[in-house]
Amino acid sequence: MTRGSSLRERRLECGLTQTELAARAGVSRQLIAAVEAGHNVPAVNAALGLARALATSVEELFAPRPREVVAALGDRLRDGEAVRVGRVAGQLVAAKLADRGIAGAGWARPDGVVDHGRLRLFAGAIPAGVVLAGCDPALGVAESMLDGLGARSLLAISTSTGTALRALRCGGVHAAAVHGLAGGLPRPPVPVVRWHLARWRVGLAVSPKLRKQSFETVLGSEVPIAQRDSAAASQQAFERARSAAGIERPRRGPRATGHLDAARIAATLGGAAVPTEAAAQAFELGFVALEEHLVEIWVDRRWLEHPGISALGEILASTAFTERVSHFGGYDLTRCGERVKDS
Repeated sequence: MTRGSSLRERRLECGLTQTELAARAGVSRQLIAAVEAGHNVPAVNAALGLARALATSVEELFAPRPREVVAALGDRLRDGEAVRVGRVAGQLVAAKLADRGIAGAGWARPDGVVDHGRLRLFAGAIPAGVVLAGCDPALGVAESMLDGLGARSLLAISTSTGTALRALRCGGVHAAAVHGLAGGLPRPPVPVVRWHLARWRVGLAVSPKLRKQSFETVLGSEVPIAQRDSAAASQQAFERARSAAGIERPRRGPRATGHLDAARIAATLGGAAVPTEAAAQAFELGFVALEEHLVEIWVDRRWLEHPGISALGEILASTAFTERVSHFGGYDLTRCGERVKDS
């Protein structure tokens, strides 16, 4: 990484324009532009002023070491793997691309690649200011609405409730999205502030040919049933329903990575899956509701004053967000963005 690109990246992470940084550092905007373009090396006093204004060191800003990166979810990052990147407590954290980098009809946008345990950021990539893990596809809407906002930008990592809570406990993320039965949510692993996100139903999604068959009939058949890992709240709902119906464990199908992936597998294989109602509707699947779940965002209290957390809270409470998410159906967004009173 060049001196100029390092300065530009840090400036954008802090959400500053060249003019704003110049005022804070006591230098000219022209100097900053020249340094970022690689046409100038700042004098000692200017370098010190820039580092102070950006809350970093001169060494980190103008002689950056190879970037050490850790997995936000605590899993293994493989060499050559494209990743999304954020920053938590000054540490770069990364997560592999969801759905193998497929985003609709195009490719997802990676931020960098892992190379011998180090991170190589792609040109123009800026680590997100806030990192949030959870399984609700609505988090992707929030991420897109906060894109390009420096310290207020969001990296939403798709993963199960259980994995998101482990990441919150280990400090790999600022916040986690959790869901489960009202009154049956797990205990927070750290002191948190809770925001209401939504209510939605989770259940058995089935291909059109299975629409008229009961839950018991589908589970007793030979059709493939895509399921989630045991830490997923939707999988736990499925196991509760299966146990209540007295059905032996069904033949397992492919492992799904999230609600949309599960519904996609069911549609592709002509089988069944255990996603949200909205995910089932997106793939025109039949849906047998099993449980209604409460969905909340849990923010580690340490980060409550983070500008990105404030921006996230404002987005969740906005009509701009709820109108977009409600379009997909299956969501009760009453009280979305409201703070949940401590019990």
